[in-house]
Amino acid sequence: MGKVIKIAKHACICPVCHGNGYLRIATGDTSKDFRDNSKVVQCEQCDSSGELEIQEPTSEFLESFGSKRLQ
Repeated sequence: MGKVIKIAKHACICPVCHGNGYLRIATGDTSKDFRDNSKVVQCEQCDSSGELEIQEPTSEFLESFGSKRLQ
C-alpha cells in the first residue's frame, strides 16, 4: 500500500469577482449611470461563491520525502 497524500484545503477570494459572486457587464453607454446600462452575470470562475478552493500537500507530507528533495 502506498503513502496517503494529505491535502490541506484553503480558500481565497476570487480575483475575477472580488468575492461578490457576480460581475456587472456594461451593455451600452455608461457615461451617465453605470447601473442603468449594465447587466449582472454570475461569476463562472468561482461558481458564484466568491471564493476559490486551493488544495495543496501539507508540510508534513513534503517533509516525509527527507533527503530525496533537490532543494
